[in-house]
Amino acid sequence: MKFIIKNSIRYIIFLLIASSFLDFLKNDNLSLKTLASDNTGVDINFGDSIGVNQNIKNLKNRKKIYEKEIIEKVKGGMAIDPRMGKAIFGINSFFSEDYCREIGEYSIIGTVPYPTWCNRDSGPFSNVDNPNSVIIIPLTLELKAGFKENLIDTLSDGLEADYIGVIKGSSHTPTKLTGPDFKFGQDQLLGIVDHSKKLMLLYQINDAGIYQKNQLNKFIKGSSYVLAIDLINKKGEIDGGVSFTENKKSCVNHFKNCLLNNIHLMEYQVKNHSPEIINDKNWGITTGKISPPHALLEDYGSFQKIFLSRNYYVMIDINEKQLKKLSRINVRKITNE
Repeated sequence: MKFIIKNSIRYIIFLLIASSFLDFLKNDNLSLKTLASDNTGVDINFGDSIGVNQNIKNLKNRKKIYEKEIIEKVKGGMAIDPRMGKAIFGINSFFSEDYCREIGEYSIIGTVPYPTWCNRDSGPFSNVDNPNSVIIIPLTLELKAGFKENLIDTLSDGLEADYIGVIKGSSHTPTKLTGPDFKFGQDQLLGIVDHSKKLMLLYQINDAGIYQKNQLNKFIKGSSYVLAIDLINKKGEIDGGVSFTENKKSCVNHFKNCLLNNIHLMEYQVKNHSPEIINDKNWGITTGKISPPHALLEDYGSFQKIFLSRNYYVMIDINEKQLKKLSRINVRKITNE
């Protein structure tokens, strides 16, 4: 009797977690509203709908449907919306925010203190060259509402994917997530990641024919779109910036006043106040290991992860003379659509 009651309780808890996760797909994440507002310089309006034909079940080539309607739209940026928050001017202004007063300069993990975002000497903003004129802007990249709402229906009804369940965390070894009946090179495992709740929803698409061989241990680039940061002068002209491309941070769209070493994109995770600081040869200063840093797709071939959203701080380390010329900062997506 005790065994039955214990397992019944576990099942109820699992249903509550799964229900909470599914509800998130159809509602705005409240924590994102505090990080990035809708009052931005972003003026991009792509279609939200996934647009899967209702007769998708009858189509023979499920691989093309899966890639075209889900993976390519995330990888290519068509299913992604950027939202910028209120700019913070000067490093002292950032350290004076309520966030820093709340978390302090160190996070104690076990018995070890780790520098937080708010640590002036060892945190991510400790090496700023222009402390009085640096600009720090919260940025959220998230799946479009329509795409997000239709994603589960597309997987379940369209591609007839098997729902595996919700697991904690998203950094699991891919081979441990596949069961004994998983056919490498034919079946596809897809994780939908909610960073804010540290949960991942798992689906398996059988006989999708995605890849010819097991590529679980080989990371494939998760983004093919360009994220451009534009500095707009008082004449309304682009007067500098930088682009995050598929392979590296680049001057491709900013030949005039390219700020390759002055603009950085650093991921902020809600429940991680002490990020690892990485000085990458292709991306500059960053705090995440996903490459490209602006991707919402992590691709290992037979196992792929789609992030509902990722949050960042854009650091623009410019001097006071450059700051006085600015009237606006834009985030711009450049896609192949």
